[in-house]
Amino acid sequence: MGNTISWKAFEYKQKEKTADWYWAVIIIALSIVVISFMLHDGLFAILMIIGVTILLFFSSKEPRVIEISIDPRGIVVGKDKYPFATLEDFWVDISDDENHKILLRSKKHMIPLIVVPLEEYHHLDVRDVLLQYLPEKEIQEPVSRKIMEKLGF
Repeated sequence: MGNTISWKAFEYKQKEKTADWYWAVIIIALSIVVISFMLHDGLFAILMIIGVTILLFFSSKEPRVIEISIDPRGIVVGKDKYPFATLEDFWVDISDDENHKILLRSKKHMIPLIVVPLEEYHHLDVRDVLLQYLPEKEIQEPVSRKIMEKLGF
C-alpha cells in the first residue's frame, strides 16, 4: 500500500502584463487580420479576431488555487484524474528555481504531456511517492511551452 500526499498550487504562474503587452498583442492581431482580408481570407480574419478576444479575456483572469493529490490509484489535479495505468513515466523538473513541476508522459495521444505545479510540497517527497507507481525518466518540456510561459501565456 502506497503513500498519499496532497498539496495546493496555483493552476499556472501569472505573469504581470503591462499595457505594452496588450498593445503588442492587439497590433500583431490587427496586422494579421488586415493581411488576411488582403489575401481574401475573411474566415481566418474572423477566427483571429475571436481567438485574440478570448486570449485577452483569459490573460487578465486570476489563476485558481487547485488541490493536487497522489494516491495509489493515480494523480488528481483539481477536477482532472490521471490513473497510473494511463501514464508512462514522470520527471520532477526543478531546473527553474521559482517554478518546480512534475512532468508526466501520458499514454494518451491527445494529452501527451501533463504538467503539474509543485509549489508547497518538497520535490523529493513527491518523487519518492511517484517512484512507487511509475518509472522515472527525464522528460524535456517542449520549447514552445517554455516560450509561451516567458511571454506570459
